[in-house]
Amino acid sequence: MDIQIGTNVQVKVVKQPTNEAAVKTLRRVLAKDAVIKEEKKRLDKVADANLKFKSRGGRLWIQRMVKIHPVKGVLGEQGVVFASADVIADLKSVARFVEVSPA
Repeated sequence: MDIQIGTNVQVKVVKQPTNEAAVKTLRRVLAKDAVIKEEKKRLDKVADANLKFKSRGGRLWIQRMVKIHPVKGVLGEQGVVFASADVIADLKSVARFVEVSPA
């Protein structure tokens, strides 16, 4: 994988990840795409709007929604990400599941 730091790259999942660690890494990398960042902001607003406050022993407790990930890290997902040093290291660790090309 020959990626230059400071460039944008197209990342596409071409094989279903076989372990949970690879799925988490793909979620983390693909979450850096601009479109997915906007979707994450929207989901965060929805989660903030659905906070429920309950009183337990005279104190307020916050009941939150379960985290919704805009990216699942599965076969067919793709995104354009900025190739920083941490992204390149992550892509090398999941190289057998992704196809990386210049954007």
